[in-house]
Amino acid sequence: MLALVTDSTCGLTRNEAAELGVDVLPMGYAAAGIRHAEGFVGENGDYASALSAGGLVTTEAVRPSAFERAFRRHLDAGDEVLCITISSRLSGTHRSAEQAAEAVADARVTVFDSWETAGALEFLVRRARALANAGSSVAQIVDELTALRASTRIVFSVPDMSALSRSGRLGAIRRAVATKLNRYPVMALGEGAIVKLADGRGARGMAAAMADQVPAGTTELLVSHFGPRGVEAREVLLAARERFPEAHLRVKDGGPVLSKHLGLGAVGLSWA
Repeated sequence: MLALVTDSTCGLTRNEAAELGVDVLPMGYAAAGIRHAEGFVGENGDYASALSAGGLVTTEAVRPSAFERAFRRHLDAGDEVLCITISSRLSGTHRSAEQAAEAVADARVTVFDSWETAGALEFLVRRARALANAGSSVAQIVDELTALRASTRIVFSVPDMSALSRSGRLGAIRRAVATKLNRYPVMALGEGAIVKLADGRGARGMAAAMADQVPAGTTELLVSHFGPRGVEAREVLLAARERFPEAHLRVKDGGPVLSKHLGLGAVGLSWA
């Protein structure tokens, strides 16, 4: 049997993780001196208040020891392990998984850099499980995931660039991305790094620009809201529903760790 391991930014609920047979390891965050483990979607309480209360807020990658324990548990059960992580260019979590794989030194453990996060990571995890259930080998699954991650599968926007700028994850595009009055930058993950695609005027223009990035014929869409669901998420939902009326469309909370780095009020749109 193939055991799937991922991190909490994938945005699965507890029931979804159980149904898919996915081991979700929590990333962490600390606010007001209190450390929290990021839980399943819907189990993180009022994290927005903690993030907006002022004071230092930090996040923490999944530790190598946590991955190592998970890997050994699945190996002891006789399983192969495929670990699919948040983009290595966004978090040290991928490196933690690599270190754990090196520690267990077992060829049955494979670590895969998704180049994604949030809904796009969830879709890759779901695809991996579907392929495993259909009898694909780990090598075949990795080949397909590699092909899938090569194209943009998530776009996002933020109403305020301050949190993303402080996160240090803008890299080379820092000077090219700036918030202007009533204009929202629309960004994506390109090979795991943040790239700017367009600007939208107002929440409605931003939502239309995001929906324009989704390929024709898409059948699965997921809107992620970071913090309380606000006008930005509503507009993205409406734009996606208008353009893809036949698609299966879901809305999920993006969780505290990504909310800390993107800023409360950010919104993402992922597809499969």
